[in-house]
Amino acid sequence: MSASKREELLMKMFSPEGKRSALEGIKVVEISASNLVASMVGALLRELGAGVVKVEPPTGDPLREATLFGARVKGVGIPYLIENAGKRILRLDLGSGKGRRELKRLLVSCDVAIDGLKPGYLDSIKLGYRSISSENPKIVYLAISPYGHFSKKAREMSNVPDSDLTAQAYNGYPSLIGNPSIRPVPLRAGIWAAWIMAAACAVTGVLAALYERLKSGRGQFVDIATHEALAAIHIYPVMVGFLFGRSRPQYGFIDYLAYPFGIYRVKDGYVTIATPFDTDFRAFLKLIGRWDLESDWKYGIDRLTDDVDRIIELDRELRKELKKYSGEELIRKSLKRGWLPGALKRLVGRPVIVKAYTLKEVLKEKHWHVRQSILRVRINGKELLIPNSPFRMSKTPGVRPAMAFGESGQKLKPGRGPS
Repeated sequence: MSASKREELLMKMFSPEGKRSALEGIKVVEISASNLVASMVGALLRELGAGVVKVEPPTGDPLREATLFGARVKGVGIPYLIENAGKRILRLDLGSGKGRRELKRLLVSCDVAIDGLKPGYLDSIKLGYRSISSENPKIVYLAISPYGHFSKKAREMSNVPDSDLTAQAYNGYPSLIGNPSIRPVPLRAGIWAAWIMAAACAVTGVLAALYERLKSGRGQFVDIATHEALAAIHIYPVMVGFLFGRSRPQYGFIDYLAYPFGIYRVKDGYVTIATPFDTDFRAFLKLIGRWDLESDWKYGIDRLTDDVDRIIELDRELRKELKKYSGEELIRKSLKRGWLPGALKRLVGRPVIVKAYTLKEVLKEKHWHVRQSILRVRINGKELLIPNSPFRMSKTPGVRPAMAFGESGQKLKPGRGPS
């Protein structure tokens, strides 16, 4: 079979057209107010096919007003639109008996509840897990808050609003980021890194609980603290600190254990370079004409980053050399070393070199459009690019509810949830 024919068959296999969703028939009730992580979880479950009812206060979710550079779509801010497209919006006053009765009606008949309110609030009005699970034992109840729903700290900090910045700060993640040779101060990572990690952990927990329910017939309580979601990233810092006998400092562009393994400046931009094996590192030195460095840095143990000052010496030499090459030239040289079959490649080594794209370059890359990783939609007569669902499965693919973005899409107005 030719490569083009194989690609054509695979594209058809992963097409979402005419296929059911993995969570088809699953009912989700999201009580998120302005908790963006809870809205992210609802959005991800919606992409997997669940029907999601988002419960907002009578005045609406404050996030509706949040804009990016003042831009609005269909009268609402882009963050709200992205995380709530395809959901049913229902406004309820939980301070009134009528609002509580309506929410209880939804909760006792749903599969998944997402509690994004202050820890303990729904429990205090008899709509928390203890009360609802007695009437709906199959419910998977997900609670999302900064510090979780139990511990003295959680009680003390229950009134503190959540934010991605505070989630990163309390987790210690910013202390690992930054270049110590420039300015060793804590740095925030990216946009909503902690929130997105918390949402991914929460969705994983919900899916695991739904799977367990198939065996036991009962749901369970899933408690996610946004301020600990980045703890998964701490595995290596803790391990390295234990092995080296001291805490891992900020290493900047230097990896925890391997070198080189990072982003490097070249003539026409940036590339990423990885040399996981000793043979790869030696091949890299040959590729850039710096075999004179081989004797001092021959083995992985020589390049372990327990001695940051020593590694910075090698880093400076390599960065100085790499500026002489274009990214395309380095990538071409690296690919030329890939002709040997199977395990023989490890004997001669080949550094892994790829271009470090800007977001603008990503949007222009034909590859992502062929895979439909980026969708073109029209809103208010204007064509926009939006990311597609990351769930790519041949039988039950995830689908970003593009209809909610399009001209004929669902309107983001308050409405009645499913009965």
